[in-house]
Amino acid sequence: MKSSPIGNTLSILAETIKTLIKYPALLLPILISWIVYATIILYFSYYFNWKTLSTLQLGLGLIFLIILVFCLTFSISSLVMLEIIQQIETKSQISIFKAVNEVIRKDLLKAFPIMLVWAIIWFIIEVLELLFRPKNSDDTYNEKTYKNMAKTLTGYQSFSLSRITFDLIKSGVRFIVFFIYPSIAWEDEGPMNAVKKGFAGIKNNIPEFTLGFFSIEAVATLIFLPGSIMFWLSEEMGVVFPDTTWLYVILYAAFATSLYLYLQQMFAAMLYMWNIKWNHAAQNALKNGMPIPNIRDIKKPNLLDDFPDLL
Repeated sequence: MKSSPIGNTLSILAETIKTLIKYPALLLPILISWIVYATIILYFSYYFNWKTLSTLQLGLGLIFLIILVFCLTFSISSLVMLEIIQQIETKSQISIFKAVNEVIRKDLLKAFPIMLVWAIIWFIIEVLELLFRPKNSDDTYNEKTYKNMAKTLTGYQSFSLSRITFDLIKSGVRFIVFFIYPSIAWEDEGPMNAVKKGFAGIKNNIPEFTLGFFSIEAVATLIFLPGSIMFWLSEEMGVVFPDTTWLYVILYAAFATSLYLYLQQMFAAMLYMWNIKWNHAAQNALKNGMPIPNIRDIKKPNLLDDFPDLL
């Protein structure tokens, strides 16, 4: 009996949590990338004088460069995480320094064209979001307070359907990129083949890919709920919190965002690893003159067992 897409999705999500509990080092690359992201966001939100840019073109160019740096930062953390996963699968000693070296030596150049396309799409979405943003939008905070900085880093805003739509599109594009990167880190593919393999893998697992994406978005909503409640109490109910409380919100945002990105990358990695197992099974079936099995007949990968899924 074939496993169901819902059961597969829940099973993979459960494995991602179990893996993090056993290997907390997997979260470190993403946490470091968030610190870089937060530093850049806060600097350009509160310290950089945008009026020094004489033309709109210069402003848009700077925004694109910032987005490109974000894509580069998150891509490096993603690839480092994938290299650590490979170390786990091959029963090697876990070494973040070795993973970083592998990314710099063999992954980064291959991944750069994908990063560039990701940055272009992200930039276009940001421009469209700016055009569709309500005139009374409350997403800019000039005063340098812990509360405003917490709002900036968590992206908290009053409810907006367009805002949610654009956020989902950006998250979906990132999820696709995270699904493409394993072929670069694990199979040494170039950018074109990586994209082809990535979309072929998504096609094989459309139900799990879609359910996984929306399940992670739902989990992220729950993860960020404590901060959202605090902002609601402050904005709508007039509750005054001390500055130290907002500092804790910023620290919590670092953990929450890192966990959210970890879930996206780990889920994509596990799903891609499942495709690798299916491809091996399909090749063996063809070699032996047997019918090609359905991917849901293949046992899902598990980083915590003793069986190497990355052959």
